[in-house]
Amino acid sequence: MQDEYVKAIEKIEMDNDRKMEMRKALEQELASSSPKKPAKTTRLSGGKKAAIAAAAVAVTMTAVMCIPTTRSAIYAAAKAIFNKPIPEGAIDESAYESSARAERVIPSDIPDYSSHVSEVEKRDKEEDEHMKKVTVTKPDYFKDDTLNELAKTYMEQGYNIMMLEKNCDLIHYFENFKEAEWYTEGFWVSYHIGDNATGYSGYTFVFKATEKQLQGYLENQHLTVNMDREDHNQKKVKFGDFWKKSTDAEGNVVYKASWKGPEPTTKLLPSDRARFTNYELTYDPTSHIAVCVIEDGGGIG
Repeated sequence: MQDEYVKAIEKIEMDNDRKMEMRKALEQELASSSPKKPAKTTRLSGGKKAAIAAAAVAVTMTAVMCIPTTRSAIYAAAKAIFNKPIPEGAIDESAYESSARAERVIPSDIPDYSSHVSEVEKRDKEEDEHMKKVTVTKPDYFKDDTLNELAKTYMEQGYNIMMLEKNCDLIHYFENFKEAEWYTEGFWVSYHIGDNATGYSGYTFVFKATEKQLQGYLENQHLTVNMDREDHNQKKVKFGDFWKKSTDAEGNVVYKASWKGPEPTTKLLPSDRARFTNYELTYDPTSHIAVCVIEDGGGIG
């Protein structure tokens, strides 16, 4: 086998077991498709070497996709669709909060100034300690390879990866639903888009869940929105009227939903506007990976 094929395999970013499977598949493919000829040394130009390297990857991927066990091993790499991009101009929520802290001013002439300062410092410390507790700091933290790969893509973009199991407030217990936890494992990233007045918060939840657990997550969000609707004197919406289900071109199940509150009757600032929440969840029934992108914004003051 040409050295260029070997080099192409070595450049692929995956663990050694996967590389070994891919190399074996490539060797079998070449052995079965090539005539038996004596090996000879050939001098190749840079362009031909690049072409051979590209061909090696193409042949390898074609070969291993025909092998069920190997396909399972590299399934995560084939599901790039779940790498939902963060919107242009977004900033990690913790970085945004740090920036807001730097610009924060507490008027020194207010009553009980020192107690206000102490309370703010206490809250900042609690938030910092919480971030340390929930943030993923080591590679390959998750048991599922796909989750690790997706976490890495967001981490490389400068976003904190936060563990779901360390955020108990995200798990709601609701009536008549027996399975309280809506995921097996997963993470989320949060970010801010725009300025403080007209911008909004974004959240991307990436988690592994059975179809039953997924229904728990959908019920969870449905319940949350109905609570918001009640707070804004709106009638509750039925589950089937809230979530709209479809299937995308890759065969993934897609759920979309949105909520918008009434326009505020009294506005404190020109930027005050109705509260809103938008959801788009993509679920792969084969790998049991779900990705839900949430936009949340609006409000008064």
